Amino acid sequence: MPEQVCLFAAYTPDGRLPPHTVYYLSELTSCGFSVHVALSGAEQISDETEQLCHDIGIILWPRPNIGHDFASWQHLLLNGCIGTASRVLLANDSVFGPLTPLKPIFRRMQSSGADVWGMVQTRAITPHLQSWFVCFEHNSISTPPVQRTLHQNFTDMTREELIWHAELGLAIACRAGGLATKALWSDRKARTGAFLATNPMHSHWRQLAGTGTVPFIKTELLRDNPFHLKTTSDWKQLVRPSSGFKPEWIDDYLRTNPPRIKTTPSNLKGRLLYNLIDQFTGRKKRALPSGVLQQPDGQPSPQKLF
Repeated sequence: MPEQVCLFAAYTPDGRLPPHTVYYLSELTSCGFSVHVALSGAEQISDETEQLCHDIGIILWPRPNIGHDFASWQHLLLNGCIGTASRVLLANDSVFGPLTPLKPIFRRMQSSGADVWGMVQTRAITPHLQSWFVCFEHNSISTPPVQRTLHQNFTDMTREELIWHAELGLAIACRAGGLATKALWSDRKARTGAFLATNPMHSHWRQLAGTGTVPFIKTELLRDNPFHLKTTSDWKQLVRPSSGFKPEWIDDYLRTNPPRIKTTPSNLKGRLLYNLIDQFTGRKKRALPSGVLQQPDGQPSPQKLF
């Protein structure tokens, strides 16, 4: 049985995974993960996606588009996909990237002593790891509070209920289970985090992606730009030609996926706040050389791991 398993949630109404997602999956397999993908909304998988995933060892699981990501992960759990794996990663297709290799990140966090870790931790509502990337080490996913959280009836929950009972609930379950959690970046150590709780993947996006601290850009940011940030057109400056990630993948996605209608649009105060933080944190940030990691406070680590 594999020691490392990734449960990946993807929305694919046409049964096709875009190239940037296939690249993400291939990066995960190169890190030693056995990857299972729940294809939500896909009545039939495209021949191209089926062949690409077969070539890199990805296992596909078509399912109805219900319950969002947590129901997708639950579907894979109930089908026995994790087996006896001691490391289990929950991830989804809501990001572009990785813009730098993932191997150094896994090596660093594996040696950090964390039971559960993620890319980003925020204090918004309650301290929690953003659910688009959460890695359970040392069989910690089997902890009873975590299991109770992951086996709720997600199919009947609204998006808001999922945030409260699933994403935030997972953080509470980790605390209840005595699990040590860490993140590559936390707003607890950010200069703005002392008095402002925002979504860092929007408010700090240039700092995180540009320095390689969190080598991803949220799809929603570039597609919808909910806080009307003035800098989103700068994303190409953050993709280095040597990274393996191709800028045309983002161009193609944005050309064929128009902005989604927002049920709760941002207000003027929110837009001003996010633009202010983006301007403050995104200045004079440059990508680090390949293999150089950063501390959670954004300072370069003195150690090369790759």
